[in-house]
Amino acid sequence: MDVATDTVGKCILISAALTLIERSILPERPVYFVTAGRRGGGKTTTLMMLTTAITGARPAAAAWSDNKEERRKALFAYLVTGVPCIVWDNIERGARITCPHIERACTTAFYADRVLGVSETATAAASAIHLFTGNNIAPSGDLASRALSVLLKVNRPDPENRAFTHIDPVGWTENNRARILVALYTILLGNPLLGVVGAALRTRFKEWWRLVGSAVEHAARLSGIELDFQSVFAAQEEQDGGDSASLADALHIFSTKWPSGFTAADVARLINDTGSTYARDLESAATVRAVLFPELETKKDEVSAPAVGRRLMHHEGNIVNFGTQALCLKKQQKPPGRPDIANRYIVLVS
Repeated sequence: MDVATDTVGKCILISAALTLIERSILPERPVYFVTAGRRGGGKTTTLMMLTTAITGARPAAAAWSDNKEERRKALFAYLVTGVPCIVWDNIERGARITCPHIERACTTAFYADRVLGVSETATAAASAIHLFTGNNIAPSGDLASRALSVLLKVNRPDPENRAFTHIDPVGWTENNRARILVALYTILLGNPLLGVVGAALRTRFKEWWRLVGSAVEHAARLSGIELDFQSVFAAQEEQDGGDSASLADALHIFSTKWPSGFTAADVARLINDTGSTYARDLESAATVRAVLFPELETKKDEVSAPAVGRRLMHHEGNIVNFGTQALCLKKQQKPPGRPDIANRYIVLVS
């Protein structure tokens, strides 16, 4: 096979192609990651085949900047030109990708920003599909819930020299583009949800799932493949949480240590108490520090109660899974007429 991935990975790539087709009518769209454990696995070739089949043209690779402002400028420049997709290519090995600008662009129909060099704001369609390639890269933070990932299998040190079904995969795609488009539109038109009013919609991308996700799931079932995009998105988020300390870990610590509630000062004391004789407390402190203050470089950097309070406010009301439990941070009500009392928080467990 030209694309060395499993059946679910191939279904995700088909959904990427259909998303590219339907992009202009989708108010929100997922982003796609194509990764491998080693260079030469065919990541860029895979995306060139995909975009060539839909648009008839090979995409230009976009450089990924570590500077958030540079990414913002580049993103808006691409959107203004109306490109169908943006291929963020050859990102640094092992990078965990999170970007507020990409996150905003994939969850809105239009994207507004300042025009470079002048004092005015312009609006562009945000329909471009974001495609990421790199070795062992992954979405992180809020982007993890907006992403679908495909892992290409590499089973030799020189994967570029493996046997291909077609000697020139991209050229073959160009020559067979009509056949590929017929197959893709057949999947879209065979969707049993077309014309159904009031159907329950799944995933955070409701309209995307109605038009694209459910169509691919239906085609997969007809081929004997079990596919559930809601589970695929959930697994992506779980993988992000498994790579580093997560909010669920911190909330579990809070609920265990302070089941009746706690203050920001309590959390600050836990984080700052590096001299504890209990390894359990030191591990808990390190976890909470990593979740609330990931930017702190050393364990010696102390945090204040007000700073902790501001970080806790960011997570208030956010329900996360911890094993079979659902955890949610809530602020407790103060007694009437007592503004001098510090805010208290509690973790609700269900």
